[in-house]
Amino acid sequence: MSFSRDIKEEILNFDTDDDTQCLAFLSGLMNCSAQIDIENEVSIAITTELVKLTQKVDEIVFKFYGIHINTTFFPPHQIKKEGYYKISIEGDVARRLLLDTGCVKIENANMVRFFDIDQYLIKEQSALKLFVRGAFVGCGTSSIKIDNNSRLSTGYHLEFASKNYNFLSGLSHILAQFDVMAKLVKRKSLFILYVKDAEEVSNTLALMGANNAVLSLQNEMAKRQIRNKVNRQTNCLSANIEKTVSASIRQNDAIEKIVQKIGLESLPTDLQNVALLRLANPEESLEELTKLSTFKTSKSALAYRLNKIIKIAQKLEE
Repeated sequence: MSFSRDIKEEILNFDTDDDTQCLAFLSGLMNCSAQIDIENEVSIAITTELVKLTQKVDEIVFKFYGIHINTTFFPPHQIKKEGYYKISIEGDVARRLLLDTGCVKIENANMVRFFDIDQYLIKEQSALKLFVRGAFVGCGTSSIKIDNNSRLSTGYHLEFASKNYNFLSGLSHILAQFDVMAKLVKRKSLFILYVKDAEEVSNTLALMGANNAVLSLQNEMAKRQIRNKVNRQTNCLSANIEKTVSASIRQNDAIEKIVQKIGLESLPTDLQNVALLRLANPEESLEELTKLSTFKTSKSALAYRLNKIIKIAQKLEE
């Protein structure tokens, strides 16, 4: 199961005792994901892969209007790899539901589509949070991959996608009230409201009451920090090893040239001692050479004398 689906399954766990919260949830859901027809016979259609959502909508609609919704299941096929459900509400109940959730208004005795968020529904903070839940269940997703068996990971990204610009603009202001700074952009025919920072994503999940998802995300963040630290240390170690090997090769080559052209005995005693130490330990680092030396020296002194040997070899080569 994907992280997005885990979030949606979790935030659908709420009681339907509070009428205002229920209407706020349906308003968030329908504003961003429902197909609404008010031109012919009034109807509402919502598609979802979550059977839990069909049950929640049915529970709320029955509570308010005393009827059960029509739900049709469409099995998987070549284009749609996963089966999905279609929720259908028609007639007078659809009309009342659209008015109650602020999706339509009455103007001159006619129903007209209302694309802004009905502020009356979200005056209470508890209703505000249920509104965001409904919006995420309807049009939200996250590309975060949390997989204990994989070292591959994506960035931190959570978004709401809708054709309704006014709705997403209003939603961004709601998120800002909870210190979540989301960005709104257009992508092809859709508008996208998204957050990419890990803390912003975590705050959004907490706002929606997805506490288990927050814990999973925090755990993933900690694992990635440890993994990145280990990678940096490994890269640093590899770079140091490569640097040590490269330096020792240059030093050994220089000593061999001196041996072949003028002999080590031509060097000052201190350089002879260093050259013999390097020849006896061709792959060791300067730190190890310092420990292995039978004469008193330091790491910096060894480096200085080996550099002098390299310069002597370079002059001989010239």
